[in-house]
Amino acid sequence: MAEKGIDYNVKTLNIRLYSYAATADVDQMEKLLMKMETDPLVTLDWHGYAATADAFLKAGQLEKTAALLRKSEQFINRETRKIGYEHLMTSYAAIGSKHEVYRIWELYKNVVGFYNNGYRCMLSSLLKMDDIYGAEKIVEEWESGNKFFNIQIPNLLINAYCRKGLLEKAKSYVKKLSEGGKECCRTWALLATTYHMNDRMEEAVETLKMAASSASRPGWKFDNSTLAVCFEYLKQKGDVEKAHELLILFRERGHFTTVLCDKIRNYIGGCAPPGSGVR
Repeated sequence: MAEKGIDYNVKTLNIRLYSYAATADVDQMEKLLMKMETDPLVTLDWHGYAATADAFLKAGQLEKTAALLRKSEQFINRETRKIGYEHLMTSYAAIGSKHEVYRIWELYKNVVGFYNNGYRCMLSSLLKMDDIYGAEKIVEEWESGNKFFNIQIPNLLINAYCRKGLLEKAKSYVKKLSEGGKECCRTWALLATTYHMNDRMEEAVETLKMAASSASRPGWKFDNSTLAVCFEYLKQKGDVEKAHELLILFRERGHFTTVLCDKIRNYIGGCAPPGSGVR
């Protein structure tokens, strides 16, 4: 464009800035950013600073990341504050700045209000920093004020419990959700996989049945290793009847194809047990 005498504007400079950020060319990105900041005809927005902050984060330059996040915050306005604050929470969590995450969270609640997406963002940020206690408090706050239940928020905490090996906490929370009729297929599937990982196979099988029964649509993608281990466990135990019950449930719910059902049936013992309804 320069060679052809075509003048730049803020849009073309932003495209160039985002290109440098996307390719992690932080040196050229920083030079261009300095040029844009000193150009009276160019007005940077929060997203431009946020994009460059993300690039410095990927490059491991945390001090520059934090400095750019602070600049980004200065350009957030009434129209952009929801998405802007959500981005800042996630970014501050990525550099491990818990104080800044909580500071932005307070701003978010005061000026944006109660949104499930905001709580999901805050919860994810705390879990990224391994703050289980803080995450539990956020979920309690959400539970006390939510008007529109979103299972993704409890599932985030349950998944964190499972990854940390906090099986009893995960089990207790799933039970609480189940008693209120608020659990979903993924909730049970997370717990089933955790039982499997902790070698509690009888509970894994029963929980897998709950997951298959609660799936809202056919063809749900279950964890293949958990499925395989559950059928292997039932085969070794000699409980062919329960294995076929589980297989029938998955087939009736549309989670297995006929071909796959046949393969599993052959694997777990050939013919179906009497009265199973499988031909």
